[in-house]
Amino acid sequence: CTVRLEIARKKCESQGTDGLFESLGGANGVQTFVDKLYETLQVDERIKHYFSGSKMEAIKKSQGDYLAVMFGAPVQYDGRPLDRIHTVMSISDFEFDAFLACCATALRAVGADATNVDECVVLLETARRDVLINRRPHDVKKTQEAASAKSVYERLGGEVGVTNMVE
Repeated sequence: CTVRLEIARKKCESQGTDGLFESLGGANGVQTFVDKLYETLQVDERIKHYFSGSKMEAIKKSQGDYLAVMFGAPVQYDGRPLDRIHTVMSISDFEFDAFLACCATALRAVGADATNVDECVVLLETARRDVLINRRPHDVKKTQEAASAKSVYERLGGEVGVTNMVE
């Protein structure tokens, strides 16, 4: 997996993302991916709480626009910067990794091949620093208490989380 991601990173650096956007099916393909992504996110116990609420359709549209540009759409993203959007959310590395896993699952579900999935994950990884900008300090005691409160199965996100790990 690490080797594949490194190959994808080098390809994105040397060839850009224009071909990726078209390989995903252009604007319609990215929209299909975003629809499947939100279906996946809303059942993932690890992070579904970030993807619910009354403004979800607007958030989904804005995130879809952002992802389309990230994947090579020939348009400009005019939404708010990621660091401003995520400032108060205190998203952890674990939660960001869970999001990446959901993205990979959704991409495979809409028919993206392994190379395109890897390229998308590499591109999404570049947003980690902006999304985690307001990271919580690590409290070992609190983490241990939380870990003791749930089974390993629950901490991994239940059936969806285990399925995503296996895939």
